[in-house]
Amino acid sequence: MKRRNFLKTTAAAAVGTQVLGGIPLRAFSPVQLLNTLNADGDQILIVIQLFGGNDGLNTIIPADDSAYYDIRPEIAVPKDKTVPVLGKVYMHPALDPKNTYNFRRMMEDGRLAVIQGVGYENPNLSHFRSTDIWLSGLNPKPWEDTKLIYGWLGNFFANTQPGFPDVLPPDPLAVQIGGSLSMLFQSPKGDVGIALTDPDKFFELGQGLSPDMDPMSDDTFYGKEFNFVRLVAEKSDYYSASVKNAFDKGKNMATYDQTNGFVRQMQLVARLISGGLKSKVYMVYMGGFDTHVQQQNVDLTGLHPFLLESLSKGVGTFMQDMLLQGHAERIVGYTASEFGRRPYENGSRGTDHGASSVQFVFGNRVRSGVFGNNPDLKNLDGNGDLRYQYDFRRVYADVMETWFGGSAADTEAIFGERILPLGVLTNPVSVQDAYRGNEPVNITVRAYPNPTASMATLEWQQTVPASVSVELYSTEGRYVERVFTGSVDVGTVRMPIKATTSGVYECVVTVNGTRNVVPVAFLR
Repeated sequence: MKRRNFLKTTAAAAVGTQVLGGIPLRAFSPVQLLNTLNADGDQILIVIQLFGGNDGLNTIIPADDSAYYDIRPEIAVPKDKTVPVLGKVYMHPALDPKNTYNFRRMMEDGRLAVIQGVGYENPNLSHFRSTDIWLSGLNPKPWEDTKLIYGWLGNFFANTQPGFPDVLPPDPLAVQIGGSLSMLFQSPKGDVGIALTDPDKFFELGQGLSPDMDPMSDDTFYGKEFNFVRLVAEKSDYYSASVKNAFDKGKNMATYDQTNGFVRQMQLVARLISGGLKSKVYMVYMGGFDTHVQQQNVDLTGLHPFLLESLSKGVGTFMQDMLLQGHAERIVGYTASEFGRRPYENGSRGTDHGASSVQFVFGNRVRSGVFGNNPDLKNLDGNGDLRYQYDFRRVYADVMETWFGGSAADTEAIFGERILPLGVLTNPVSVQDAYRGNEPVNITVRAYPNPTASMATLEWQQTVPASVSVELYSTEGRYVERVFTGSVDVGTVRMPIKATTSGVYECVVTVNGTRNVVPVAFLR
């Protein structure tokens, strides 16, 4: 396509998603990340979307609960067939594929966290609406007809970058492997990523699109739209070269299963990272989790075990590759599925749409272990589904505030309410901070009496003068109230707290930006 014709065609129409040979493109994110990103700005996030609704009960097995075997007589995983890890969790055997680095080994090495009971209030059991909720980070009331069209990551980067979308980065901020660009990377100011399948094809299609026409005045709507599309064309040309260069320079040092599509997606991500592409987020996709029929055979084979094996093998091989190439400290990732499955099997060796499920978070900067308790199969919600323990946005808040260095105000602006980061991630190592001596203030907070009928006291040793805030959140992670904010001197600190209603709260003591969380139970 001639450059002049490309500009005439796209500028004459409303600016929507542009498609180059099946690769959709819109706007991209700017490069000025220093005010937002921690450390040296080279952190990478991997997002793995498991579409269809992953069955959490058959992923992390409640093998010590007889109720699990009562409600799933045909598809339950026998305890002696599970894979016990560190005495904390029973994994489906498919998560421990042989002859490869996998989820079991990652957890034993401290590179994997299991989060039980991830969900949200008033769960929606439509694949598409629930996916939109997970991608947007918003959870409207069921009676509200709210359109969800922008993603939480798209909003985060668009909101925190000065000059967006007029100033663009040398490399695409986000890269999605395959498909059309996800809502996750869309914002009211434009999109912050590209969708990519074949780097060679992308390069071929993107070449020659740099505009040979000067910008127009922004005084008219047409001029603004023309200049926007002109900028997209210019960056499409540039990005085609940067992606191709990274792919050609990159390499894989681990051995990937070439027969598995998901594993090959992870191989492509590893190669682009190895080749020096400066993208901050990579998104990959795996479908097939809508397992209504023949979810699992008697011998523990079948569709769901195959998907779990693919997930474990793909992520494990990718992490092995990054370890071998020295990039592992830069990487964290998480899985997301729009909902879980119902506790009871459905009579067709399958399960129907449910509510809360299991989420995995992986990487060298992850607090490995199990977050949350096994689901209570004798205390289901009004629909007969598993009750959620953690608001799904708690991992997102961790990503924005801990990994990418955003503020609580940034998180609140995107979610429309305060959400407590889960604490599954640790701050990336910063050469600058280490040189400047900006060490976090670490304290140990205890609460007594706990539980209490009226008032509890928080106590800790303050080693340096610091700015301190004390807030209460629900156990799901939603903000309740602020108890204290101000400066605190060196010494023993004792602070009384009370709650207006009974219940268990997450009490968050933040000292110079470092959070310390202690649960406190108020019984009235």
